[in-house]
Amino acid sequence: MTTQPRFKAHNLLGILAFLGKYPWQVTISVSMLLSTIAIDMALPRLLGHAINALESTARQIFHPWRFAGFFFCLVLVKEIIRITMGPVRNRLIHGTLGDIRAAIYDAIQRLAFTYHDQSNTGELISRSTSDISRLQEFLFACLFLSMDIIVCLIVTVTLIFLSSPAIGWATLATMVPTVGLIAFYAEKLRPQWRKVHDLHGEMTAVIQENIAGVRVVKAFAREQDEVLKFRAKRDVFLGTLTATVDYWVTRVPFAQFIFGLSVPMALWIGGREVISGKMQVGDLAAVIFYLMAMGYRVAAVGQFTNILQNASASAERVLEVIEAPREIRGGSRALPAGRGAVRFDHVSFEYHAGRASLTDVSFVAEPGQTIAVVGPTGSGKSTLVHLIPRFYEASAGHVMLEGVDVRELNLLELRRSVGVIFQETFLFSASVAENISYGRPGASRAEIETCARAAQAHEFIEDLPKGYDTVIGERGVSLSGGQKQRIAIARAFILNPRILILDDATASVDSKTERMLQEAMRRLCEGRTTFVIAHRFSTVQHADRILVLKEGRIAESGRHAELIGRKGFYAEIFNQQIQMD
Repeated sequence: MTTQPRFKAHNLLGILAFLGKYPWQVTISVSMLLSTIAIDMALPRLLGHAINALESTARQIFHPWRFAGFFFCLVLVKEIIRITMGPVRNRLIHGTLGDIRAAIYDAIQRLAFTYHDQSNTGELISRSTSDISRLQEFLFACLFLSMDIIVCLIVTVTLIFLSSPAIGWATLATMVPTVGLIAFYAEKLRPQWRKVHDLHGEMTAVIQENIAGVRVVKAFAREQDEVLKFRAKRDVFLGTLTATVDYWVTRVPFAQFIFGLSVPMALWIGGREVISGKMQVGDLAAVIFYLMAMGYRVAAVGQFTNILQNASASAERVLEVIEAPREIRGGSRALPAGRGAVRFDHVSFEYHAGRASLTDVSFVAEPGQTIAVVGPTGSGKSTLVHLIPRFYEASAGHVMLEGVDVRELNLLELRRSVGVIFQETFLFSASVAENISYGRPGASRAEIETCARAAQAHEFIEDLPKGYDTVIGERGVSLSGGQKQRIAIARAFILNPRILILDDATASVDSKTERMLQEAMRRLCEGRTTFVIAHRFSTVQHADRILVLKEGRIAESGRHAELIGRKGFYAEIFNQQIQMD
């Protein structure tokens, strides 16, 4: 998933588009910000007028309580606005971040198996968490910091020009090079921040992988090696991050030093104008106040630019997931009535790399038949059955269900009509009842127990500490392999699918457990069109039809006895397994 570092304006605009859901909150926040900026611009002017009044020969025109009272009122109003703006701003930004998180989560759910086959789980977690968190500063900077900088610099320079054109030109002479240098340095950082975020994703991937495989790590006593692997990733990440930050912090002060020359230049030019009578002392004081305020804003230009470059890399990584093309879209036709008739008509499938997995596959599965799919590793067995619920999309040909191309069917209805039991059963960190009813959350306890009995799981569930309400832990780690598979069978029972796919569901259990699972699966298969992938030939000998795959093609097809009698590829691999057993 790693891409070459690059910057595109649409990355940040794509993030800002999420603010469109909150037009009133944005308007109110910006209006409040402009009000505080107006007060900030008025305060130095008010101080300048006060100094001019004190400096005049007719000091009677200076009324301390009026100036002090007006100044106090402006500061009070400003603080009230800021106090009010804080919660509005925070709700706006955190609401927007919540929408972005929801968008990336929705994208992960809708993306096809082909995307997840090429993705790293830790990398996706990094994009869904760390990268989105970095966008918080960006949203704040764009909504508030950028406007504060732009409006204040424009208004301040204008007011300085009105007070003294000479000082105004001197201000521009120092401000423009400073901003230009900061922008130049920021441009150099764009690819660096992307590299930093990619390295953070790699580091997160190591952590996620280690947590998922902690039992394997401990079984092979590789804890120290894993620590060293993580430290290597961490050191590369920290080294790159440090180099990136050092580049910024060693150059920006030089740019800011240039603007720092504006105050002594203003004192020199303004002092001469005050002496010559072209300018009043209060006006010069106001200009100095404005320049000091501009110094804060010019420093903020560096902060804003750094946030912008940092966020652009995170925005790109987030939008790469959100905007990933949806390769599989549902059709508009409702699922027709039927009992599970499936037909493959000259079907081929290629992975993105151009490697063919299936080539010109054709067969018919009649309703209620059990179709076994066998063949060497990598022959395309799982790919074939995964084309039925459209986990993958056929590159050529047609996969038909009840005489209708699956691409024309409503995708949710199609997948709810197909039950899949994988070799590696995944159970959620939830109660047993919730795991069984995952496909039908509204199922009653009686229905759940009926399905568990049919899957021969009721007895061991009853022995659990809280029965069906027992939380079984992440990935079902508190259960044995056979117990997890029986819960998966119960989960398929409650879905009541018309088509059932058993993807090598008994490969990782012992022979005794396999016999129990086969009895449960026999009940589940009754009256359903079933596809069985198995490496053990004892599992497929009683199938109505066996498809023998070799290099993505159907090499042979028939019943077990018939295929053995032909003494072809099926008989060859069958005899090899007997010799190995």
